[in-house]
Amino acid sequence: MSWLPLSFGAPMVLWGLLALPVIWWLLRFTPPKPQTEVFPPLKILARVLKREETPQQSPWWLTLLRLLMAALIVTALAEPVFNPRERLPAEGAALALVIDNDWATAADWGQRVATAERLITDAGSNDVPVIIAFTAEKPNAEIGPFDAATALDRLRAAKPRPIPTDRPAVYARVAATLETLPGASIA
Repeated sequence: MSWLPLSFGAPMVLWGLLALPVIWWLLRFTPPKPQTEVFPPLKILARVLKREETPQQSPWWLTLLRLLMAALIVTALAEPVFNPRERLPAEGAALALVIDNDWATAADWGQRVATAERLITDAGSNDVPVIIAFTAEKPNAEIGPFDAATALDRLRAAKPRPIPTDRPAVYARVAATLETLPGASIA
């Protein structure tokens, strides 16, 4: 956990902040004074119109404002994300995942797998074993506990199946396995 809940989708873009001194130098640089050409009709206009004077340099606050706008643009291009995903507090004895993989889950199967992968990865970083059970598998399929790498392999090998499921039997098997591992967390 960091002290600031902010992360970036494209952190390499933040290297663009190193260009701020170059932008500051360019803002201070002024083009040379234009040469005046004598053209008789313009002499009449010059007496009528008030001359507009431009300063030699821009004011410090305007330069600072321009640099701040450039820094904000670079930061916005880095795709900031406020409050990124928190890690799974895997303090228990194991992580139990029951994943429904019957035919009706085919539409959002990718989201289910992505969520389960994040949970398994978080459990693996804490050296917590994973119990993973699928509802449309054979009743005698092994459900664990597995290490994170094996659980990820089993998850990636699973797919939605067009067979009837027996969810109460799967829940009973997971509950029986969890009794051997006290303090396990269920997702």
